[in-house]
Amino acid sequence: MAMCAHHDKPSGGYQMTGVAWSVLVMGVSLAIIFLLWMWFGYIGPKFSDEVLIEQQAALREQYGFEPLPAITPEEAQIPPSLRNLK
Repeated sequence: MAMCAHHDKPSGGYQMTGVAWSVLVMGVSLAIIFLLWMWFGYIGPKFSDEVLIEQQAALREQYGFEPLPAITPEEAQIPPSLRNLK
């Protein structure tokens, strides 16, 4: 009984195609995330501090409270409950 040559080949072609597509999709997704990060740039904690200060000032004005004294950027990094601890 003679064996044909095509029966000796492993049939994993479709599986490798799926893996290749998965790697391609992951690579494209990472490239898009990197490009968006470059477009928007690094926002950092300074942006959050500014938004928080603006929101607090607007709410104090809206509800008729006196404005808070200005704080330095270094003090803004410390939670309010810990600012008076020495």
